[in-house]
Amino acid sequence: MIAQGCMDRLPTTLDECHQLIRLLLTKWDEVAKRFEVLEAENRTLKSENTQLKERLNTNSSNSSLPPSKSFKKKKNRREASGKQSGGQPGHKGHYRQLLPSDKVDIVVSCALPSHCVCGGKINSEDQGQFLRHQVYELPVLKLTTSEYQLQKGRCENCCCKHIAPLPEGISWGITGPRLTSFMSELVAKYGLSRREQRTFLEEHFQFHISLGTVFNKQKPVNAAMQAPVSELLALVKESSSVNADETGHNRDGKPHWLWGFISNKAAHFSIHPSRGKKVLRALMGDFKHILISDRYAAYGCFDSSQRQLCWAHLKRDFTKLSEKDDKTIARLGKSLLDNESSLFKLWHRFKSEDLSRDELMRQSKPIRQRIGELLEQGTYTDPALKAARFCKNVLKHVNALWTFIETEDVEPTNNHAERSLRPSVIWRKKYFCTRSDYGTDYVARSASINVTCRLQGKSSFTFLCELIQNYFVGKQTSALSLMT
Repeated sequence: MIAQGCMDRLPTTLDECHQLIRLLLTKWDEVAKRFEVLEAENRTLKSENTQLKERLNTNSSNSSLPPSKSFKKKKNRREASGKQSGGQPGHKGHYRQLLPSDKVDIVVSCALPSHCVCGGKINSEDQGQFLRHQVYELPVLKLTTSEYQLQKGRCENCCCKHIAPLPEGISWGITGPRLTSFMSELVAKYGLSRREQRTFLEEHFQFHISLGTVFNKQKPVNAAMQAPVSELLALVKESSSVNADETGHNRDGKPHWLWGFISNKAAHFSIHPSRGKKVLRALMGDFKHILISDRYAAYGCFDSSQRQLCWAHLKRDFTKLSEKDDKTIARLGKSLLDNESSLFKLWHRFKSEDLSRDELMRQSKPIRQRIGELLEQGTYTDPALKAARFCKNVLKHVNALWTFIETEDVEPTNNHAERSLRPSVIWRKKYFCTRSDYGTDYVARSASINVTCRLQGKSSFTFLCELIQNYFVGKQTSALSLMT
């Protein structure tokens, strides 16, 4: 058939046979080359298809992608109980305790009607026997306005004009310390835009203010926060363990990063144009304790003996391995997930004081050994599937996986840092970016104060009021006041 396609008739002489053979060999070489090209294209398409499938299956359970950006939502694996949602029978209720009568602002006595609907006379019970019902109400809000009448005069010798000074703690601005602090809280903590803040003040306080003034009122707050926030970094470093994380922040459309270092008692945030090791060395180079973080390469400047890798991130990585098309890698990922689950069952028993530290170390030893073996097996898988690179990277810092098992006051995850960064991430989604050094500093300093106050169980508004009052007087407020 090939010969018939190449020639109109069959060869009749030996020369024609040789000529046909040469022609067929030439055609075969062309077909072979074309086959190689198609094979290469097929391999490329298969690789692209695998990558696209992985991207399609990427969600918050197998990557660092936030739930809001997941292509595929995480499935709820809990079986339906068949019960209606809400509180179940037997659930212990929670009720607001009544305030003592001497602590309420207004007491209203409600008298019984004289007769029942049936016509009978109603007799009241003994004096003092009544049902107590308390209602909380918002009072009518109105700002207080103070007018300072400053005497003016002139020197009788040099005719120099004089004006009386303002009382100590009163600035030339139109807002006092409490209102200035409140306006800062509306922006930094509650995420109102400046236009929304202006509308809020107009609707609830009948206080009319320009957008420019709203912006300018943040400047004294930013200046007042500088000293205590700089002290917070030193207080963070005194902790036996510190959680660290970073997130993107746009400055005039250029990429910057918000770095956060959070202990159990204090937090320090700062914004830098770099996400590299130089920032980490500048801020935490003299830190001598345990740093809890994800596997981002910049944290590699700390020795493994000084680190704890986040197991929440590792669990997502193991989940991604278990979802691979390659059966060997998928089986490896499932085994890692099973061992991770067993490890954390022991950890939760330890946290609930069912296990001692020594028992935790002893019972976790075979699990730790098995996880190490599985990671070692993963290094021998196909490099093109990236699992080998992941396993090698984890094994380089394998000692940092177990710091929480052997060291007090070290958590196995970096959730503490991520929860502390979350308000700033939400704020960024609304404000998009900052456009000046002042705005960048204000964002980081406000986050430092708000998170530290939350960790201390204190009101950030109360601290800001004290901070601004001292600033107007010319005094500095120490961050140590938050620790007492």
